[in-house]
Amino acid sequence: MRFKGTIFAAMLIGAGLGLSGGARAADNPYAPALTVNEGVITNYDIEQRMRLLDALGATGDLRKLAIEQLTEDRVKVQAAKAMGIELREGAIDNGLDEFARQRGLKPEDVTQVLDARQIDRQTMNDFVESGLMWREVLVQRFRSRASPSEEEIDQALALQARQPKEMVTLAELAIPFAERGEPETLALADRLYRQLSRGGDFGAAAREYSRSATAPEGGRLPAMEIDQVPPAVRNQVALMRPGQVTRPTPVAGGLALIKLISVHDAPPGPPPDPKDPEVRDAVRQKLFSDRINSFGQGFLQELLSDALISRR
Repeated sequence: MRFKGTIFAAMLIGAGLGLSGGARAADNPYAPALTVNEGVITNYDIEQRMRLLDALGATGDLRKLAIEQLTEDRVKVQAAKAMGIELREGAIDNGLDEFARQRGLKPEDVTQVLDARQIDRQTMNDFVESGLMWREVLVQRFRSRASPSEEEIDQALALQARQPKEMVTLAELAIPFAERGEPETLALADRLYRQLSRGGDFGAAAREYSRSATAPEGGRLPAMEIDQVPPAVRNQVALMRPGQVTRPTPVAGGLALIKLISVHDAPPGPPPDPKDPEVRDAVRQKLFSDRINSFGQGFLQELLSDALISRR
């Protein structure tokens, strides 16, 4: 079986129950691990978020990151409820569709990965819900302050025309679920990640295991602008050094590992037409998104500082 084209082409088209009888809380996955104001985070919540983070290619101390994210999610949802924000019927399903679409996946691809990683659908629903509600919080609080003026759009376009383009060269290794089944594919991808992150030969592994069209070339892709890297791996790539490899990342029909080969700057391309409505709208949306996310980080830190967080 072969994937059509490269995986990059495809990718572009987060109440606890107590135990009786003196059992230790740590032995009960549903026991509260901590509370955030009135919100409970159980040991099970943490374990599930760790699995989700691993599936999304996160690295580092996954338990610490899971606790941080779940704590943030609780205060985000609490802030939304305090503002009377409620999601419309079907919003979570739509959010899951958006999550999949941004990664070049179909909803059934996400379900495959959740099943393979033994992640509950509710864990994914909670993850999506907190993001959707936080988005509504930020838009309601900061819309007027985040909206750029026409002059600011002109300034951004002028700066964009002078800036060099950050280019990256990547290699891909794509493994379809259909060839080995989900559990074996997951085990293979994890094994390859461990080998390759210790300096294994990525090109040889791609030629042997990858089913992308780039396999004969060791998975190597043409150089591209960092903004052209699919969102599913862009944040990971931005934090990597040449030679590093991402954790297995879900792609349509399977999993992929991405290696950063090199980073370099290229001269600016032809400047876009500053009067083109589509060009201006794209810049407007980016400026708005960047600003509202910046305001959101500050507001989130305020909420966390004011929150009553208790570890059990």
